[in-house]
Amino acid sequence: MNAPKHPFAAMYPELGTGPVSTESAVSEAFFEREKEAIFRHQWFALLKRDSDIPNPGDYFVREIEIMGVSLLVIRGDDGQIRAFHNSCTHRGNRLVHEPLGCTTGMQCDFHGWTFNRQGELAFVTDEEQFYGLDKAQLGLPSIHLQTWRGFLFVNFDEQPQQSLEEAMGAFNQDLAPFEFEGLECIGRYRYEVNANWKTTMNAFQEGYHVAFVHKRSAPDAFTGGDNPYCHIPKIKLQPNGNQSLAVPAAPDHKLSPTEELAFKFGSTFTQGVGNTEACPGTWQGEADNWGFDLNIIFPYSRINVGAGWCYVDAFWPIAQDRTVYELAYYFPKPKKASQMISQEFSKIVLRDLSREDLATNEVTHSALMAGSIDKIWLSDQEIAVRHLYKTVIDKVAES
Repeated sequence: MNAPKHPFAAMYPELGTGPVSTESAVSEAFFEREKEAIFRHQWFALLKRDSDIPNPGDYFVREIEIMGVSLLVIRGDDGQIRAFHNSCTHRGNRLVHEPLGCTTGMQCDFHGWTFNRQGELAFVTDEEQFYGLDKAQLGLPSIHLQTWRGFLFVNFDEQPQQSLEEAMGAFNQDLAPFEFEGLECIGRYRYEVNANWKTTMNAFQEGYHVAFVHKRSAPDAFTGGDNPYCHIPKIKLQPNGNQSLAVPAAPDHKLSPTEELAFKFGSTFTQGVGNTEACPGTWQGEADNWGFDLNIIFPYSRINVGAGWCYVDAFWPIAQDRTVYELAYYFPKPKKASQMISQEFSKIVLRDLSREDLATNEVTHSALMAGSIDKIWLSDQEIAVRHLYKTVIDKVAES
C-alpha cells in the first residue's frame, strides 16, 4: 500500500491547507501585539547551560532587546544561579558591562554602590548622607530563572503563567533519555538579519529547501535516492506551539575525504546513516534513514540533537524587521586531539549551513514588505511553518 500523499495534513487537519497571510510578518502593529501576547509571558532560552558558569562568581550578561532588559545571570556563593536586572538600584546605571567573566562582586561605576554575588546590596558609599536607607530592600531586582536538563531559561512575568516544565510539554518525556550531561560548548555564532523573526525561523523548519540552498555545502548528505527533496519522515506538533522534526540522512551519501577523516575520529553533523551509535531520546528508532532531530520550543528557540552532539539556537526578535540569530554547539569534552577534528568539522559545516539558510531571509522579507505577495503557499512538508503562524496568530487573537 502506498504511503499517503499528504500525511501531515491528515495528522493535523486543524491547521488547514490553504495559503497563509503574510500580515503577521510585515505589520508593525502585529509585532507590538506579539510582544505583549507572547514574549512577555514566555520562557526565554538563554542558549547557556548551568555548566557554562560552574563556579561562584561566574556570570554572563544578555541583552533581551524585545523586553528592553539587560540581564545579569550569576552563580552565587551558595552555588545557586540567579538572574537579575543588570541595573544599579541607586539610579539605574548599567552595573556590569563585560559580557561574561567571574567576579567577587559588582560595583557600580557611577557612585560605587556594591552588590555581592547573591545580588544583595553590600556597600553604599557615603551611606550616612542618605535618609533611612535600608540596604536589605535594595538588592538587584530578580527575574524568574529555571533550568531544564541544565539549560537556562528566564521569564519576565511578575508571576509566570506556567512553569518551565509545563512550557516544555512533550519534550519532558520525549527527550528524557537523551544525555545532555557532559556536553560542553565548543563554539558560538551570532548573525544580525534584516527580516522578521518568523520569516527568519521558517527557513529552519523544513527540508524542502535543502536540495537547493545547500547544494554546495551538503550536496547529498540529506537528499538523494528515493528522497530527493529531503522529505521529513516524522513530525510532532504540540498544541502549545512546540515542534519536533526528524531530519533524514541520505543512505547513499558518499563521504568526502574531509568528512571521512572527521567521522573516523568521532560524531559529525553530516555522517547520516553511516553512524550506528544509539541515540535514545530521538526519532532514531522510528524514522527511516534518521539523521538528527529539530526540536522547536515555542516561540523562538530550538534544542537540536544528534548522535553525540546537540546545538541550540534562537531567533531573537529585535524589531518587526530585525532578528538576531544565535547558535551554540555542544559536544562531549574531547579526550584526545583527534576528537577535536570531528567536532571542529561539524562546527564549520553547521556554520555554513546556517549562513546559507539566513541568506534567503532578507530578500524574502523585502519582497513581503513590498507587497509582491500577500500570502504564502505551503506544502505538506512545510506544515511546521504553517503551525508556527497559526499558533502565533491564535495567541495574539486570544490576548
